[in-house]
Amino acid sequence: MAITSTEMRTPARLEDVLAHLPVSGTAEYRKGQTVYSPDNPSKNLYLVVTGTVGISQMAEDGRELLLELIRPEELFGESAFLGSPHDCETAQAIEGCKVMSWPISDMETMVKMRPPLAVALLQFLAQRNVELTRRIESLSIDSIERRLARSLIRLSERLGTPDGDGSVSMMPFTHALLSRYIGTTREVVTQHMNRFRKQGYVSYSRDGIRLDSSTLRMVFERPSVRSAETSS
Repeated sequence: MAITSTEMRTPARLEDVLAHLPVSGTAEYRKGQTVYSPDNPSKNLYLVVTGTVGISQMAEDGRELLLELIRPEELFGESAFLGSPHDCETAQAIEGCKVMSWPISDMETMVKMRPPLAVALLQFLAQRNVELTRRIESLSIDSIERRLARSLIRLSERLGTPDGDGSVSMMPFTHALLSRYIGTTREVVTQHMNRFRKQGYVSYSRDGIRLDSSTLRMVFERPSVRSAETSS
């Protein structure tokens, strides 16, 4: 499978996975359309070809937490390996997208035929686990302001396009989506985004978000310290 211009931002371990997976047909999903959900659990491993897919999960209190945004040439749907009938994960198109898929039931045969695929998948899954662990740590100890800043930095690294002046441009994430990503309310995100805009860290409109990521890093990417601020 050919790697496109995004390969500069694609981890080598993911390139290894793609190198050993056969090309499959593609399916298209409209913005807001569900790829899988608790009512229709994932039975496949998926690859985003174009667009962006959001992976979310319902917490016990009924709130939805956005776990990850999956960009082109990234995999998702690995929860299907668990084969759990009570899977509470949902994958939804954040924007119109195309995806490839491979049945989990075929993976055992693929791995036997292509042993390096097993190692590449383990490396990919381990890396995703590390990233989720970092997010859980931030949700546990960071103030809401710092969670939002660090999330914007991470999203800019994963989904942004660097501008010539050192800033980064991203797609127009709604405040509701950002609130699901950091575990708070839309109103709280709006309050902090307005503050960031006044401080010159971000500018945003319906067309997109422009982020002064270098300044945000200097202010918010210090070693984590437990905040006294209430994170609710």
